[in-house]
Amino acid sequence: MPSIAQEEADMSAGLQEAMSFCSNMTDENKRMARAAGYDIGKLCKSLSSLDFDAGGTEADAGELMLPRKDKPGRATESDDEAFADSESDADSSSTDDQSFQDMDKESQELQPFGYELFAGEPTTFAPANQIPVSPDYLLGPGDNLKILFYGKTNDSMSLEINRNGSVDFPQLGPVNLTGMTFADAKKLIKVRISEQMIGVQASISLGELRSIQIFVLGEAYKPGAYTVSALSTITNALFLSGGVSDIASLRNIQLKRAGKTIATLDLYELLLNGNTSDDQRLQASDVIYIPTVGKTASVDGEVRRPAIYELKGATTAQQLIKMAGGMQPKAYPNRATIQRSDSDGFMTVVDLDLTSSAGLKQQVSNGDLLVIDSVVERKESIVSVSGHVYRPGEFRWKPGLRVSDLIKDVRQLRPDVDLDFALIRREMPPVGLVMPVFVNLGEAINNKGGDADTVFFARDEIVIFSREEGRAELLEELVDELKLQARSGKMANVVSITGNVRSPGDYPLTEGMTVTQLISAAGGLNEAAYTLGVELSRYDLSNPEQASSRHFPLDLAVAYADPSADMALNSYDVLSVRTIPEFKESLSVKIEGEVRFPGDYSFNRGETLGDVIRRAGGLNNLAHADAAVFTREDLRLQEAKKLEEIQERLKSDIATAELEKSNDGEAVNTAAADKLIANLDKSEALGRLVINLERILDGSLEDVQLKDGDTLVIPEYRQEISVLGEVQQP
Repeated sequence: MPSIAQEEADMSAGLQEAMSFCSNMTDENKRMARAAGYDIGKLCKSLSSLDFDAGGTEADAGELMLPRKDKPGRATESDDEAFADSESDADSSSTDDQSFQDMDKESQELQPFGYELFAGEPTTFAPANQIPVSPDYLLGPGDNLKILFYGKTNDSMSLEINRNGSVDFPQLGPVNLTGMTFADAKKLIKVRISEQMIGVQASISLGELRSIQIFVLGEAYKPGAYTVSALSTITNALFLSGGVSDIASLRNIQLKRAGKTIATLDLYELLLNGNTSDDQRLQASDVIYIPTVGKTASVDGEVRRPAIYELKGATTAQQLIKMAGGMQPKAYPNRATIQRSDSDGFMTVVDLDLTSSAGLKQQVSNGDLLVIDSVVERKESIVSVSGHVYRPGEFRWKPGLRVSDLIKDVRQLRPDVDLDFALIRREMPPVGLVMPVFVNLGEAINNKGGDADTVFFARDEIVIFSREEGRAELLEELVDELKLQARSGKMANVVSITGNVRSPGDYPLTEGMTVTQLISAAGGLNEAAYTLGVELSRYDLSNPEQASSRHFPLDLAVAYADPSADMALNSYDVLSVRTIPEFKESLSVKIEGEVRFPGDYSFNRGETLGDVIRRAGGLNNLAHADAAVFTREDLRLQEAKKLEEIQERLKSDIATAELEKSNDGEAVNTAAADKLIANLDKSEALGRLVINLERILDGSLEDVQLKDGDTLVIPEYRQEISVLGEVQQP
């Protein structure tokens, strides 16, 4: 009759063969199976689940714990209920989203410390026999000794300690080992062998060990009786039984023997210090009792391990922080708080200075929450450099630090830097009001330590500008800050510049800012600026009933030459820089064809076509003045717009006609209209202005005033004629 082991081996081999067949099945095999009435997919799927179960023994040997189906706590559902829940079809998107939100919320809350040690569920409750045997192991009935004889006699035997606590040696007789440690038993047996078996030595080791029954009670994950190895300790039994519930104490686990508590295990010593000195070895009928958790306190904020910790005896803030792994590098120990409930039933706060002895020795009570703040992200004692530089960044501030200390040479600046103007954003004590400071960067670099070499304050930021890039946009945020500081009776430190400057716009009003400095801030004057007369507009608030404006004409040439004439600015002043009269970019007209000197000609506003033709040497003898074509760009644009409007109108009319005919059930012939639209698409706007060039040149007809981009083409006189129509040879 085959043994159970043989049957299991045969079943396993059959399963492996079936699985191999499923994995190597061809499409032809599948068709044949379906034709025979077999659901081959379902069969192979069931084999895969059987294969998982068949491999369970191997998995159990390598992994004793699997993830729990719920968070640490006493199991309240049967395995069948848990399996049913896991197989439920409630997988709608709204449910999934809500579960993820709940998980994220829970992850942000403080969790009790240490319970993740038992976050798994045991896969087997078999005794753990792979634990090393220490020399102080107490032998007892059921333990097996392996003895190897060598020397005069070479032999080996395995002897079990009987119920009387002795082993029966064939050549030595009974040897009583009751209550002896493994080390003492080895010594005794070796002495007996050396005395009674001359010339024979022995090597003694422990074979299969006895199993003992113990009880895990109280707030255990699965309380009950367990069979464990005689080598097991309290922690071994806790792991094999699934650990503790979420309301269990980790610091007062009791080992009871014969009704008396003989040891107490503090798992915090194991978790925080790696100390296993209190992890006692178990004996038969021992009881591991896990009481409910006692007093707790929480730590949050800038600590390495924020969590809820169980207290044991009197605990200080320093000890609680040590349990939490200490403070983070960015912790601010000068400012910590303990949130606790007072005797009146209200929450209160206790302020702590953890840099002081009194703060560290503050006693922590049950339910307290210790919160350690972080340092403020605001940076002090720095100076920032930004803008048109190669290496922008933050630098350490020290008293007396100047612009030239950070920007020692123009080689630190990018090409096309504006050396006439840089701006410092400064926060003034005590409330941090923003104040802009004007800097002549070139003068500060060339004259180190001079008046232009501004001394930095802590948290100053110097912004360096390019001559090419618009700077009003870069200063928009600073201008907005200054406007927010405006109050009744105190206008914002903002001025404006318009007209012919490189970057017109709103600018910060620096202390003592003048007209020429505002022009420098705007990037300087354009080439078309009229320097003999600019206008400064200023608010007049002398009348509380009504604000008015005053206007001051200024001569920039005088202001640049005489600093005393360089007028100081007030809040909301507006400087208008005019353009030189009649200053325009070059206007040009193109003359092609039969003139003496064809080409592009520049002209001034008001010049006429005849003036330019005379500058071009006039018409030559081959010119055909009546066939001249004069085109203008703005006319071409108008024609193109008109053609587009005609196309859109025609398409709209066709669509309307189609709709009306379709409602009447009639067919619509739009071939002609489509052809017309196609022709309009091919049409090109020329912008031609019809002129009589011959009469314009002889002065009998009013001349045409030129515009920029005009073109005149004068063709050669042609003697050929074309004959069309009803002739023999058209």
